[in-house]
Amino acid sequence: MADNSLSGTRSFRRQITAADGTNIIEILKCSDIFNEFSSLESSYFIGRSFYLEALSGATYLPSKKEAPFPQTFPEMNAAEKIAALLEVEKKYPFIGLRLHARKGSGAWQALATSLLQNRGRETTIPLVIPYLTVNQIKLLSPDDSLGVSIVNYGHGTLMSGDYINLEGDFRFSLDLIEKPKARAIGVAQPYGIDVSTAVRFRTANPNRALLYVTNAGESRVWLAGTASGLAVGSGIFLSPGGGSLSLTDAPMLTGELWAIAENGTSRLAGMEASYA
Repeated sequence: MADNSLSGTRSFRRQITAADGTNIIEILKCSDIFNEFSSLESSYFIGRSFYLEALSGATYLPSKKEAPFPQTFPEMNAAEKIAALLEVEKKYPFIGLRLHARKGSGAWQALATSLLQNRGRETTIPLVIPYLTVNQIKLLSPDDSLGVSIVNYGHGTLMSGDYINLEGDFRFSLDLIEKPKARAIGVAQPYGIDVSTAVRFRTANPNRALLYVTNAGESRVWLAGTASGLAVGSGIFLSPGGGSLSLTDAPMLTGELWAIAENGTSRLAGMEASYA
C-alpha cells in the first residue's frame, strides 16, 4: 500500500493544418507529465497511472465541397442510419484523421480513423469514444504516446484555411512507497570517564549509530537511561575488569546514559559512532 500519493489534472491542445501534411504528429507523451517528479525516484518506489478523459477535434474544412448531414428518422433502425451516413460519404469528399499510439520510442501503430467532411461550419467530434475505447476513460501506460495524421482517400488533404483543433483532458496519479534507507556510519570516537557517584557519561544523541562501553576499573558499575532510574543493584550491571556492553539497536541507544560505581571509583571507556 502506498505511503503517499500525488495526483493532478491537465489539458493539451494542438492545431492541425495544411503545413503538417500527412506526417504523424505527436499530441500527447505521457512520460513528459511524470518527468517533473523524477527527483522523487531516489527516495520512493513510484507507481504511475494515466487516464485520458476527453479528446475532441473541432473540424473546419472549407476547401472541400460541402456535404449535407445524413437524413435519419426515428423509425430507422441502426443499419438504416449507417447506410444513410455512408451514402453521404460516398457522394462528397472526405479526409481521414487517423489516431496512432506507440510505446516509448517504438514504432507508431494505427488505432482508428475518423472520416471528416465539410459540414459548412466548424464541427466538433469526440475521439475518445468510439475511436480509442468503448469505456468512459482511456487508460494509458506511463510510456505511451498518442499521435494523429491526415489520410488522403483520393480527395486531397488539408488545404489553406482548413484546420482541426484537437483538445484533450487527462488525469494522472502517483503512488509513492518510501525506499529503505541505507545510512552510512561515521568514524567511531573513543571516550573515557571516571565514575563514583551518579554521573551522566553520555548525553542524548538522536543520530547515534552504535555505542560500546566497558568497565576498565576495579569497582562494579551500574547503568541506567535516567538519573531517577539509577541505583546500585538496579539496571545494567558491568563487572569490574572488563565487563562490557554494546548498544546497536535499542531505545537506550540514542538517549542519555548514567552510571554509578558500587564502591570507590571505576573507569568507563568505550567507542561511540554516529550516522554520517
